[in-house]
Amino acid sequence: MDMMPNIEELRKMRKNLGISQKDLAKVTGVSQSYIARLEKGTINPTYSKIKAIYEYLTKSSEKANNMVITCDRIMTRNVTVCRSDDSILNALNIMRDKGFSQLPVVNDENKVIGTITENNINDMLLKGMSVDSLRGLTVRRVMSEVLPQVDRNTPINIIYQLLKYSNAVLVIEAGNLVGIITKADILKTVAGMA
Repeated sequence: MDMMPNIEELRKMRKNLGISQKDLAKVTGVSQSYIARLEKGTINPTYSKIKAIYEYLTKSSEKANNMVITCDRIMTRNVTVCRSDDSILNALNIMRDKGFSQLPVVNDENKVIGTITENNINDMLLKGMSVDSLRGLTVRRVMSEVLPQVDRNTPINIIYQLLKYSNAVLVIEAGNLVGIITKADILKTVAGMA
């Protein structure tokens, strides 16, 4: 490598791969605060540290792009969902308890009709709605569109591309939700191939 990569390029690579600052720090032998300061441009990094970070991100990206594994092998099968008539607070509690940032929303026939995310709820608060007002709202009032959908035989390199624009991808079979894949699932798979 002749040229030191752009810091913004490294940040984008890390985010596109779904790698946290903490995880990147661990595998490259620096602290999480070092990665944070690097991405903010508040430190003058050494060439060797930038090179180690860049090489790790490049290898991870190549592995993810070249995978011939299908969704069926890495998807989470027991998908946690909520219903459109659930209260927003119930959905928030599920997300908090499970550590999720989004939930698929299903109707009475268990068909996916939308997605509720932490961002949907935060947007309502930013628009001036009080927490007390949220208590009376149902998921239907704040949900967004359905996450991208694929079948269980879709190659992971396709999922990797979809996850650049979405937090998760749903795996559907015969109209039914059978799995979900997040950036964390891709990262675990890439790490397992190292």
